[in-house]
Amino acid sequence: MKNQIAYIDEFGNNGLDFEKEGVSTHFIVTAILIDSSKKENVEEKIETIRKTNFQTGEMKSSGLGDNDTRRLKVLKELNDIDYHIFSVVIDKRELKGEGFNYKGSFYKFLHSLVDREIFKVFPDLEVVADEHGGQEFKEGFIKYINRKHIPNLFEQAEFKLSNSKSSLIVQLADIITGTLARCYETKKLSDNISKFLETLKDKITEIKFWPPDYKPYAYDPGRDFENFNPTISDLGINLASQFLDDTKDSTDPATIDQRSFLKYLIFHFTNINPETYVSTYELINHIDQFRSTTITMHYFRSKVVAKLRDKGILISSSNKGYKLPSSSKDLYEFVNHSNSYIQPMIERLIKCRNRIKLATKNEMDILDHEEFKYLSIIKDNLP
Repeated sequence: MKNQIAYIDEFGNNGLDFEKEGVSTHFIVTAILIDSSKKENVEEKIETIRKTNFQTGEMKSSGLGDNDTRRLKVLKELNDIDYHIFSVVIDKRELKGEGFNYKGSFYKFLHSLVDREIFKVFPDLEVVADEHGGQEFKEGFIKYINRKHIPNLFEQAEFKLSNSKSSLIVQLADIITGTLARCYETKKLSDNISKFLETLKDKITEIKFWPPDYKPYAYDPGRDFENFNPTISDLGINLASQFLDDTKDSTDPATIDQRSFLKYLIFHFTNINPETYVSTYELINHIDQFRSTTITMHYFRSKVVAKLRDKGILISSSNKGYKLPSSSKDLYEFVNHSNSYIQPMIERLIKCRNRIKLATKNEMDILDHEEFKYLSIIKDNLP
């Protein structure tokens, strides 16, 4: 993705004494990604929203506080803006080792992790961050990037600081990071997490969690769903997660597209609703975010979905879209959806076969070949 600007904001601190007031359980780094050619238009739209909701003040997450109704209103208005979210969420409670008690070691770990996750996907980023607040993380991150990403013919990374009062997109980054803190920070959790993530889902490119979920993964939906089956659910997520683990270093374009597809299904399943489907349009749009060209419907079905199913990944589909299965109902819907295509094709094939046998007085049977043996078995078992 060329000509991308990432506006960085962070939430959290380096403290590890979680009983202490003000010490966060999570550290969140968020990049708001925009196309540099659309920067002016994005800023104009943000300014309109800022004036409507914050009058003369900055657009800050702290200004929304725990007023979730007001926060949801602002997020929905921001959905009209062309931007995307890439975030890294670190659970500090999983940081093991004496070294993490030292501020320097803690921030070096963060710099390496965030750099690895963001620049792996977007190697040519211009990175902008607020010059105020969170100085220890940002100043160290600037030095880290300038040292590691020396501009050359293939990589043109750049890092600069900006005043949030003059940068409306930095203010947007603050709103989004604060909202994600309401979703993942233990001491700030909202009752409206699913509503926040549902509102943001079209904007979320990816949320990377550290440490990665341990396997086997046992998914708890957190609330009752009519048809939810934990065995089917866990199998679907574990197979998808295993594929992501096995292909994390792949540079094959089709595999990268398959990974984008699965990551989005997992995000929807675990954060939005395990029982609802994601439309084909939404999935293709998500995959396109990581590509320089748009994929076709044929490519999506044959090179993404079909290839994943060939590898044993469980993907349910219906006329409503795609999802990871969470119940026997999902599996039967997939069988029924597939049958609606397969059965008419087989019936047409049998009609063709019978006509030819009749015309040749049984001298020619187009299914009487070893390579069509499985079709003969189906034919022989048709009612």
